[in-house]
Amino acid sequence: MKSHFVCVMIYRMNPEKGEYEFLVIESVSTHPVTGLKSEKQTKFPGGMNRIPDESVGLTGQREVLEETHLAFTRFEKIWEKQVSEDHAKYGLLVRFEDCRGERRTEMLVDNGDEMSPPDWVPLSTLKWNLFPGHQPALLAAMEYLGI
Repeated sequence: MKSHFVCVMIYRMNPEKGEYEFLVIESVSTHPVTGLKSEKQTKFPGGMNRIPDESVGLTGQREVLEETHLAFTRFEKIWEKQVSEDHAKYGLLVRFEDCRGERRTEMLVDNGDEMSPPDWVPLSTLKWNLFPGHQPALLAAMEYLGI
């Protein structure tokens, strides 16, 4: 079965500070075999496809809705990495203006992962604290936005 992982970078310009901000979640993951918990990690909303023919866009939309309670229809696919013959990773960039709904305000537990409510983090802080696996997608977003 072919699989893919999608991380979605929702961004806005903070009008008071004139700086880009991204919507992120603080996450503590539980290893499925050992049950050990990870350190707290700052991540973009995202996840894996659930069925083989689920499109990259649909995976991103579903994961963002589940993890943030926001919905979007417009996005740019700005990053792609073929990890193996059967697995790829993607980064989608979404303007906050293209989102609808109210952000989740309570903790969420999903398959053993504990997730904080999504919150805005300035790029100047985020680039030093982001989960390493999401760094390549952030770099692609910065290039795409001309930052």
